Amino acid sequence: MRLPFIGLLLFASTAVAQTGPTVVFTSSSTATNNTVTVPKSECGQERRFSWQRSGSACEDSIYLYVTTGSCGTRPASTDLVLASLDTANTATTGVVDFTVGEALAARGGNSDAGTVTTCDTQDTEISFKLCASARRLGGSLGLDCQETFSNVGSPPFVVKYDPQPPATPSIAKVIARDSALSVQVDGAEANSTVVVEAARVATAGSDDAGTDADAGTDTDAGTDVDAGTEDGGQGLVGALALEGTTGPVTRVTKASGEGNVVVNGLTNGVTYRLQATIIDAAGNVSTGSTQVDATPVKSNGLFDAYVEDGGQERGGCAATGGGIAGGAVLAALGIWLSSRRKVS
Repeated sequence: MRLPFIGLLLFASTAVAQTGPTVVFTSSSTATNNTVTVPKSECGQERRFSWQRSGSACEDSIYLYVTTGSCGTRPASTDLVLASLDTANTATTGVVDFTVGEALAARGGNSDAGTVTTCDTQDTEISFKLCASARRLGGSLGLDCQETFSNVGSPPFVVKYDPQPPATPSIAKVIARDSALSVQVDGAEANSTVVVEAARVATAGSDDAGTDADAGTDTDAGTDVDAGTEDGGQGLVGALALEGTTGPVTRVTKASGEGNVVVNGLTNGVTYRLQATIIDAAGNVSTGSTQVDATPVKSNGLFDAYVEDGGQERGGCAATGGGIAGGAVLAALGIWLSSRRKVS
C-alpha cells in the first residue's frame, strides 16, 4: 500500500501547487471568438471590460494589463497597465477600459515595435491581449509563493485593430429585371457586407448631364427569376452621390456570400448608374467599384421569356397544357427555369 499512498501524496502536492487568484473578464462590446475588432475610425473609442476575481495574490499585486506579447508575466514597460490590485485591495469586482490609441502609445519605441505609432500612422493590423497575471501559491504544501508570474485571467479577450479597408470590389454582371436590377458583386471578403448604390443617370439637358450608355445591361430582361433576393437596407439616402446622376440614391446592403444584390423599386426604361462598396467586419469601407449603367425592363412574363430565350412553343391543344405535348412543354419550362437559377 506504500506506493499508492506516495502517489496520492504526489497528486495532492500537484493540486495545491495550482492554487491562487483567478480573474474572469466580461465585455459588452461585440466579440467574435473573444475578439473585439476595432476599425480606424474607432481607434480613440474606449473599450470597457468588467472583471471579477476570487482569491488573493501571493505577496504581490494582481496586474490587469494589455500587451502584444504573452499573458502570464509581470507587465513590461511597453505594456499598458490598467489596474494593480495589491494585497490590501479587497475589491472582488471592477471595470477597466482603454483605447487602441493608448495601447499603441504604451508600446513606445520597444524593440518589437519599431517606430512609435499612433492611430494615424499604424497602417497594419495589430492585436492586443487583455491579461491578468499574479504570483500563485505553490510548493509541497501549497504555502510557498512562486517566483514567477502566471496567467490568471479568462477568457482570452483580444482587441484587434484593423485599419486596412477592404479591396475595391467589381460589378461583374447586372441582370435587368422588371422594375429592378440584380447585381453580381465580386471581390467581397468573408464576413463582410456588400453595398450597392443606384441613381438615375442624368439625361442630356439636365443640370447634371451625363452619358446614357447601357453598359452592363442584360438583354434577357426579367427572365432571371432567382437572381438573388433583397436583404434589407434599401432606402433613399441623399442625392447626387454618384457622379453624373440625378435625384435620390437607392442603397441596398447584403451579407457577402448570399447571392446577388437586388435593387428594387426602379422605373423600367430608365438608365441607372450603379456602384458597389464593401464594409468589412471592422467597419472599414472600401473605395467604390467602377460604375456601371443598367436599365430595368418590363418583363413579358415567364413563358414569353422562356420562348425568347430559345424555348419551343407548341400549337393546338398542346399549347393549353393538355396531353403529352403540354406536359413536355411544362417539363421543358421547368428545366429552363432551373438552368436560369443556376446561372444566377
